[in-house]
Amino acid sequence: MSKKKINTFIGSIGAFIGVLVFLSYIPQIIANIGGAKSQPLQPLVAAVSCLLWVIYGLTNEYKIDYILIIPNAAGVVFGFLTFITAL
Repeated sequence: MSKKKINTFIGSIGAFIGVLVFLSYIPQIIANIGGAKSQPLQPLVAAVSCLLWVIYGLTNEYKIDYILIIPNAAGVVFGFLTFITAL
């Protein structure tokens, strides 16, 4: 197997797991909406970090890096949703 195929395979697995990480915010969002507020700083920092990675992936000089963008876009959405519902 070539290095490029290995890189794509590992990157795809990483992107999938990255999306799962940010989907794990859903129970916290539901709890926040239900009145059990949580600490909002961590999801805000995660969302800002993910936003920076999305911008980096979009502005990559060589090619748009979808394996980097997809899980981090989920992080932006769910991080900000968690932050907003935790207030």
